[in-house]
Amino acid sequence: MLALVGLTQLSDRPSERLFEVNLFVGFAVVFMGLGGFLVVQAASSLGGVGSSAYRVPRPWLPAPAFPAAVLIGQWQANEPTQAPWLFPFVNIVVIAVPSILLATTVLGRYQRRNPLSWPMSWREVTSGFTWGAVGATTLGGTVNTAWILLGGALFIHYRGHGDVWDLTNVQTLRGEAGIIFDLSVLSVVAPLNEEFWKGALVVLFFFRKGSMARCFAWGVIAGAGFNLLETFMNSIAAVDPAALADQTIGNQWWLFAVGRAGTAVLHGFASGLAALGFYGLLRGRWSMVLLYFAGVLCHGAWNGLAYLVTGDVFLSREGPDARWLDYTAIAAMGLMALGCAAGTWFLSGWLRDLRPAGIYGMLGMRPGSAGVQRDAPFVLQELAGR
Repeated sequence: MLALVGLTQLSDRPSERLFEVNLFVGFAVVFMGLGGFLVVQAASSLGGVGSSAYRVPRPWLPAPAFPAAVLIGQWQANEPTQAPWLFPFVNIVVIAVPSILLATTVLGRYQRRNPLSWPMSWREVTSGFTWGAVGATTLGGTVNTAWILLGGALFIHYRGHGDVWDLTNVQTLRGEAGIIFDLSVLSVVAPLNEEFWKGALVVLFFFRKGSMARCFAWGVIAGAGFNLLETFMNSIAAVDPAALADQTIGNQWWLFAVGRAGTAVLHGFASGLAALGFYGLLRGRWSMVLLYFAGVLCHGAWNGLAYLVTGDVFLSREGPDARWLDYTAIAAMGLMALGCAAGTWFLSGWLRDLRPAGIYGMLGMRPGSAGVQRDAPFVLQELAGR
């Protein structure tokens, strides 16, 4: 409601008007959409109404909309007076298509690979996606903010000067102290707690008794939801008039859009690994818990590469600022995104649930082997205790 009220008090300056329209309309559409899913599913569940099986659409259908939206969005970022009311919807296409494409692709591969598993329901899919978008981002953001405040106070006390509770004094940190603090936020605290909350969907869905393949799919769904909301929040800043004035976006809005498509596969793959770690924790397969830390490592490495690009404007402002580092880090992030996409593709096709749904077992429709699937990746077989 507040977002819609804000539309009645828009600025007369074109750049500020574009920012405000994107902010207010985007907030209304994204949060009302996610909230609507929650309300409908909660009401139907409390009313004892079952949820129908989720039928995976052709995942490639929305793909062509992404490059078209990137081109239109770049044009509007350069020309904020042109159709500003269209920009929020173009922006939503840019932030939603990669996440939805990733989730539907993995769900489709899961269903084809596990035809005897109980079908995923609409309630299961939308609840997992919304948990990643709202629950994991809220809890993860709370922990990140707490560390920025408390860790920042600690670093300022020992290596900076000024009021330790004034976050701007983080910029008094010099050299390695500032870099260590920045990386503690980006590559340590954020990956550890964000992957924890995303992977915790396996615990929240414990009553569904998901097996290895289903838990991986849950993790990817949560990661896709997380990426959608995180990308939306970042997209608000991408057309902030201050950013445009500093020429940090300007003609490079397209780079932000394409880069956030890379974070979709990063979040999905890392969350899938974290979910497998939680699966191992709940099943007493302790070596599989290492997969959670593998997801954290992927996330932390990605953020570290991003720091090479934007570290000079992050918190302490002590990060490197060299053109060759920017190009090297962007190339490495591109390769990493391809690796995460390949890992997500192969794991979603390799993994199988350990046993069929109960109804199929009663009918005698059982797979040819029990236990951990024989054709799973060798590393997963070893971690699972074979």
